[in-house]
This record gives sequence, structure tokens and C-alpha cells, in this order.
Amino acid sequence: MTTDDPLALPDPGDDHSVVGVGLGPRNPMPESVRQTVLDAAAALQMRRTETAAALRRGGAADAEVVATGVTRVNRYLYEVAPGWQELLSVRPSATVEQLRVSVPANRRLVERGLRMVSLFDYDALDLDARLVLAHEPDGNYLFGSAPVQMKIIDRRSVLLQGPEVDGEPSLMSVTSASCLDAAWHYWDATVASAIPLETGPGRYRELTARQQQIVGLLLADLTDDAVAASIGVSVRTIRSDVAAILTALGVKSRFAAGARLQLWAGRNG
Repeated sequence: MTTDDPLALPDPGDDHSVVGVGLGPRNPMPESVRQTVLDAAAALQMRRTETAAALRRGGAADAEVVATGVTRVNRYLYEVAPGWQELLSVRPSATVEQLRVSVPANRRLVERGLRMVSLFDYDALDLDARLVLAHEPDGNYLFGSAPVQMKIIDRRSVLLQGPEVDGEPSLMSVTSASCLDAAWHYWDATVASAIPLETGPGRYRELTARQQQIVGLLLADLTDDAVAASIGVSVRTIRSDVAAILTALGVKSRFAAGARLQLWAGRNG
């Protein structure tokens, strides 16, 4: 897995091992809050490294490699996620292309009873990704400081990147008290850093919540079918909303709308 995040692991349905890095302006979070998150992340990373080393030596009774290779990791997560009751997830970043797969999948799991909170690093998300997430049900997604990635499952285990196995990345499930304690401290620190989900800047506020989500997906050059599948509405509804967006923007074509949206976004959010 080629990534700058030592704890990165792909989300279900994610075909890429490298998550996107946004160019957004640094949010006004107090530096003391950021530092608390960094300290907790460093402690979790130390426990992760110790556990991965023990697994590599074949001596970790409270941890196991559950999948190796990006494709098999994705398959494992898809297979086991329906059996989870609670998912507390921290992700450093994501692209719209990744979110259009993971958000609908998460929505279906929540509808089946999963209690989920997923926190993303605000500074690492482009504006289009923030627009896609900001109008999902309250409480499911948060923005904050999230330098490393992990998933706490049912308050009993934590999923982290494991040791390299035969040249491939792995995913490990850890139940040790020390690692779980570090994971909870990191989770608490990231949640304490959370800032309000926001609508788009400036004139984006002239659009409805769903139209702002559509804008985020259109900025990624998705088709109407892909946008409809991502949001969970019909293609006819999407086309109606797109027409309303064109009217709100004062343009007659999607090309002109795209140019204006890029200008508003500044591609830097």
C-alpha cells in the first residue's frame, strides 16, 4: 500500500490505496487541540507498531491479520460490516470518487441498524468532498483533526494497518487492552477537535442541501446516473435539481455551470 499514512487502510469498495489530499485553507482549530490529537495519534501508532512487530514474529495472542492485499481487505470489510453494531471511524482524507462508493454503503448499513460515526480530517478534504459529506444525516459524519486512520468495532476491537505480508499490505484486528486504550484516547481527541459541518462558502448557500451535494459530485465530473446512485434518488430527480442549479447559477449549460462552480470553489475550498 503506497501511502503517507502509516495507519491507512481502504474503506469498503475503495479501489485505491492512496486517499486524496485536499488543498483547503487551514481551519481555525486551536493549536492546543491539534497537538492533543497528534499526541494521541503518536501513542496509537506506537502500539500499532509494537503489535505489528509481534505479529510478524508470530507471537500476538490478542491480534490477528484478517486480510492481506487491497482487494482482499476490501472484500473482508464488505463481508463483516453487516455484522457490526457500532463503527467509530477516523479517516485522514477521501476523494469524491471514494465517497460516492463508501457513503451509500454506509447509509445502507445505518438503515439496517449500525451505529456509525465517521470523522474526517477537515484540512485534507477538498470543498467538493466536504459538500458531499456535510448534508448526510446529523451525527454520522464529523470534520476535525484526523492524522491517522483506524476503526473501533463494537467497542471490542480496533482495525489498523498490520505488518506487510509477502510484500502486500495487511489489515489487523487488535483486542489488546493497551492498544484499545490508545485507540479510545485518540478517538476522544479527534471528536473533541470536531468543528461544525458547513455548507459551501458564499453563493453556495443559495442552493438547497441536496443541490450542494450534487454540486460536490458534479465537480468530480460524475454522470447523472452516478450522482443519483451516490445520493440515493432517481436520475429524474437529479436532472430536475441540475436544472434548478443552472437557474440559480444564471447559466444555460453544464459546461458554463462547471466553470462557475470551479470559480466559486477556487479548487481550494
